[in-house]
Amino acid sequence: MNPGEGIEVLLVRHGQSAANLRGLWQGQLDFPLSELGRAQAGRVGTVLREQEPSGIYSSPLARAAETARISARVTGYPEGDISYLEDLRERHGGVLEGLTWVEFERDNPELARRFFELPDDERWALLGAESTASAMVRADRALAEVRSRHAPGETVVAVSHGGLLGSFFLEVFGPEAPGTRNPLGNGSITRLLLEGESDLRLLDLGSVRHLDGLCEAL
Repeated sequence: MNPGEGIEVLLVRHGQSAANLRGLWQGQLDFPLSELGRAQAGRVGTVLREQEPSGIYSSPLARAAETARISARVTGYPEGDISYLEDLRERHGGVLEGLTWVEFERDNPELARRFFELPDDERWALLGAESTASAMVRADRALAEVRSRHAPGETVVAVSHGGLLGSFFLEVFGPEAPGTRNPLGNGSITRLLLEGESDLRLLDLGSVRHLDGLCEAL
């Protein structure tokens, strides 16, 4: 990257959580990392160490915050300097939170059927979950916060969640962008370049090359 081009942002999906391991829909419920998730966070740290980030931001939810702290330790970035942004929280999952999809479908067969028949915002409203529009407002605010604190040529890290990040990438870059229709793996890193006051350039989406054997089945 040309140092003057923009602010490079490494968007990290947290490591595997205890709920991911059980297949639960987490939303904004709090779960710690699993042992695999902690190992993934350490591998993320090895990538960040080479980047020498000037800022690390994180969702305050436990699985993201723990990923940020472990990564910071490996990087040598002071844990006390991590900034926790509410806007990086996962999307609220409504009645799905705390359940596997199989459990939800078993207990609410009609609701599960209607979920797949409705347009995006209507299906989430049906479940009492956060709308895509609301999630996009939060994602935009988080990036605006990063822009306001950093200058072109700097690299920063933001640790967030698969639902929020995946929805944001699909909305901004569209389904034609390679990988935007695929789930983001735990511990994956996406690289964006923030140019000017509003432009975004996608450099790399959902890379798990650094995990090398620590990827769980999606």
